[in-house]
Amino acid sequence: MKKIILTIVLTLFILLIYAQDASGESGQDNENQTSVVKHPILTEKFLMGLGLFSPFNKVVLGADGELETENTDDIRFDEQFQLDGVQNSFTLNFNWRFSKNYSVSADYFSVRTSKTKILDKTIEWNGKTYDVGAAVTGGYEFALYRIFFGRVISRGDKHEFGGGLGFHTVRIGGFIEGKATVNGEEGSFERNKVQVTLPLPNIGFWYFWAPDQKWAFTGRLDWFGVSISNFSGNLWGLTPGVNYQAFKNIGFSAEYKYLSLKADVDKDVWKGNFGMDFYGPSFKITANF
Repeated sequence: MKKIILTIVLTLFILLIYAQDASGESGQDNENQTSVVKHPILTEKFLMGLGLFSPFNKVVLGADGELETENTDDIRFDEQFQLDGVQNSFTLNFNWRFSKNYSVSADYFSVRTSKTKILDKTIEWNGKTYDVGAAVTGGYEFALYRIFFGRVISRGDKHEFGGGLGFHTVRIGGFIEGKATVNGEEGSFERNKVQVTLPLPNIGFWYFWAPDQKWAFTGRLDWFGVSISNFSGNLWGLTPGVNYQAFKNIGFSAEYKYLSLKADVDKDVWKGNFGMDFYGPSFKITANF
């Protein structure tokens, strides 16, 4: 499915570029033509967006531990605490076009959710036992930081296509808290947490089409796949959107973000796995200067 999505997106990019060329646009400025007023997304040095991301979260999160008396390498937080659902998140992005063809951008968003339930199975984790019938809270924390260095591949009066290399830093963790048995002593309130920070490189592409100075339609694609000694995983990100330039330096954007991240981790701080899909609308106020 993901290969099909990638093929469709790249095909659309190519068709849009040829469509722009066929309409008489060129990747080079023509001094003999009348100057065209372009949308700020194609010309401004600094672009910033601040808003709300409300994704549906589909989560698989596992860690070493024991359920009842059966040993397992995977306590499934998502199954034990039903962590899937919609979660509002703050999102921020910034883009600096430091030369005609080169830019650097940064993105951030984070999600934290938890649920409390009465256990129907005993959970033992890191020497702490949460017994059947106990009210226990479990959840996860997720944060993504992205730096991306890009180069324009093709441009015209109304479009821009580019690609580059990026670097994601993902911080993810799971926790359980409640009354637990520790070394045979019952009744103490315990919080048990694992967390890991992973640096993840990626390649990416973007396409902007702005038919006039008010409207711009955008698309971004990110991908990476990596396998090293104690970590293996992959990421897919797809973000189509539209931007309306309401005032000279202020606009509004609506996007649909899809982010899929899956990994197996074998580190001292956490042995386990996770799979997270975030997909839903994002609404931002944008600024250009």
